[in-house]
Amino acid sequence: MSPRPSLLLALASLASLVGCDRAPAPTSTALPPLVIEAAPAQLTTDAIPVEGTALVSRRAESTLSFKTGGLIATIPVRAGDTVRAGQTLATLRLDEIDALVAQARTAEEKSRRDLTRVQALQAERVATLENLQDARSALDAASAALRAAEFNRAHSVIVAPTDGRILRRLSEPDELAAPGRPILVFAGDTAGWIARLGVTEREIVRLHLGDRAEISWQGAAPVPATVAQIAESTDPATRTVEVELALDAAAPVGARSGFIVDARIFPQPLPAPRTTVPLAALVEGSEHRAHVFVVAADQKTVHRVPVEVEALRGDRAYLRTALPAGSRVATTGAEFLSDGRAVTLAGAKP
Repeated sequence: MSPRPSLLLALASLASLVGCDRAPAPTSTALPPLVIEAAPAQLTTDAIPVEGTALVSRRAESTLSFKTGGLIATIPVRAGDTVRAGQTLATLRLDEIDALVAQARTAEEKSRRDLTRVQALQAERVATLENLQDARSALDAASAALRAAEFNRAHSVIVAPTDGRILRRLSEPDELAAPGRPILVFAGDTAGWIARLGVTEREIVRLHLGDRAEISWQGAAPVPATVAQIAESTDPATRTVEVELALDAAAPVGARSGFIVDARIFPQPLPAPRTTVPLAALVEGSEHRAHVFVVAADQKTVHRVPVEVEALRGDRAYLRTALPAGSRVATTGAEFLSDGRAVTLAGAKP
């Protein structure tokens, strides 16, 4: 049996009366202020340093060898020895070389006697002018052969060109040394120290002779240096340009030729200042693009600003995008912000 129509109408009226007495619940989408820390954006003309790894060595390093070939007689020095200028470092067995010098000297003496005899004959009209000229030519040739033999004799002994150290010993006595074969690697102490590093084509255009630099290794204090040379061509294998740094220190403490060190070059200041911000201020970074949140003048809200990043160095980001003078950017808490978000600066008075 269906309900009576009068009962249904009564129930509907009662429900509408109850709904009218109940007010809708209030809703709010406003977020409470987020406590953040902020730091000022700074302007600087300092150029971004050029960094890389370098090979340190003495400026004067050479491979010593004999000009002539022969059996090695003595090598009285070993790797690591300190030597003085003019000190004998290695010698060949000189029997054959001395014999060649004696032969050349005898030939020169004979040619000199022949010239004297022809001159006397020519004065008596017995020898012709042609005979005299031939005798003089023979003496000149003999004298040149003697000088060559004496030169080879002098370079059959290796002597230290300057004060320095023996870096490597590449041969031993009684070995047969060919002309020009490396015998010793020598480093002079008087020409100072250098460091060489490869710099990319993009960064080499920012460097100039005389730029300030420094090197460091194994936690030691940085050693000041100066850009002394910049190559005029790139290395075809690495596509980098070699830069030579002259170290200010005469002999860096603990340095050895061939050490790999960290090098940092400081290019000349920029003609116009650029903006830098703390690294913590960057959010939503992709390649060279990112965003920062700039605190409004009333310090109660932030605005999301896109920026282009040129480089990151230490705890600072160098921007190609200029920010207004006096700007403050959110650092701690920046990752939780959105454009127009209400904020409270940490440490600010209420």
